[in-house]
Formats: sequence, C-alpha cells, structure tokens
Amino acid sequence: MESTRDDGLVHVACRGTVPEVWERLLGVLDGMGVPVFCTVDHAANAEGAGLRMPGTRVVTFGNPAVGTLLMLEAPSIALDLPLRMLVREAGDVTMLSYARPEALAVRHGIDPAFAPVGKVSAFMAGLAESVRH
Repeated sequence: MESTRDDGLVHVACRGTVPEVWERLLGVLDGMGVPVFCTVDHAANAEGAGLRMPGTRVVTFGNPAVGTLLMLEAPSIALDLPLRMLVREAGDVTMLSYARPEALAVRHGIDPAFAPVGKVSAFMAGLAESVRH
C-alpha cells in the first residue's frame, strides 16, 4: 500500500485512526531509542485559531550520527533535517507520509548512492512498515 509520486514523497495507508497510528509511530521510535525532537498537532493548532481541519500531525526525529554525515556532505540538507513523518486523515484512511531520502539527497546535491542515504532510506521504509499495521 505504498506509493511514491514524482514529488519525492512516500505515502503509506495505515490501519487505524490518526491518534492510533500516531501512538504506534511514537512508540516504535521510543522503542528503537530514536530521539524525537518535536511534535506538531496541526489540527489542534487550527482549532486554537478557530479553524477546523482533518487530523494532521508531524513528528521530527533522527539519529545525529547519520544526519551529521549528510550535513557534512551538503550543509543545505540541514533545511530538511531532522527527518519528519506526517500522519493525517485522508477521507476514511489514515496516511503516513515522508520525503523519500533519495529525493532529499538529489535536492541537495548528494549522490543518492552515498551510504548514509541508503541507511536512512531503509530506516524510513522499515519504520513506515512497522507502523502501518
């Protein structure tokens, strides 16, 4: 149930509601010892501004040992790090989305074959797979 579009994003349909998928995602990150740097609940923020939107949450996280290697290769990639995953309500489906690491690499002039890019790509795909069920 994964799709990658030309925009460099990966979208994975997940079982459960936004809060359920969100808790699984945060639980998996915690269980792996991956630092979470920030969480944003866009729907709650919208409600605070008197607006309504479907459930939409973003988490930023990462491994500084890997991210630093990417930033040393191309400092501008710091604009896209730490890594992020979006959990959102899309009609009757909860979607988990993230930027494909190879697309980020190309965007910042890093060879997609650079080993840390592959490591991040495998990590993100595995994380999405473990959260979608």
